Amino acid sequence: MALDAVVEDILATSKSKVAQINAEAEQEVARILSEARERAAEIKSRKEAEAKHDIEALVRREMSSANLELKRAELNVHKELLEQVRTKFLDAVAKLPKDKNEALIKKLLEPYDLKDMKVYSNKRDQAFVSSLVPNYGGTLDIIGGVVVESKDGSVRFDLSYETLARDIFNAKVKEVSKLLFG
Repeated sequence: MALDAVVEDILATSKSKVAQINAEAEQEVARILSEARERAAEIKSRKEAEAKHDIEALVRREMSSANLELKRAELNVHKELLEQVRTKFLDAVAKLPKDKNEALIKKLLEPYDLKDMKVYSNKRDQAFVSSLVPNYGGTLDIIGGVVVESKDGSVRFDLSYETLARDIFNAKVKEVSKLLFG
């Protein structure tokens, strides 16, 4: 029996050690699982933050791109409207009443010494312009106004309504845009 007692004592000790090892193993498993869960939560949190940051950056880029497209479209509309204004202006100038047109042509010619110059006009104003100047050069395909040129052709002043309108338009486009579009 003494042997049975020793075996039972060894078995009890072994069971106790197995229980202790199992308890320690369970604690180790719990600790490892806890650490794994913490690392997983940290990784998840970091990845969520990165994803949120990436989404915000993408939204900013898309918004910026959309705003740029909107600005481009708005500028194209403004450009078209300004071109319509310029076209309507040229149409109105082409249809000036005879007396206003002739007064404007006289005003355009005032600063020039015309005795050594040739003056060109459109066909409609040919008779009037040729009566004003000693050297009528002929007709040009312009809506109105005149072109003054030295006899040798080295100096030319384009005072056609188209050129004057373009120059004024280019110089005043910002003011015109502000008036039209605010």
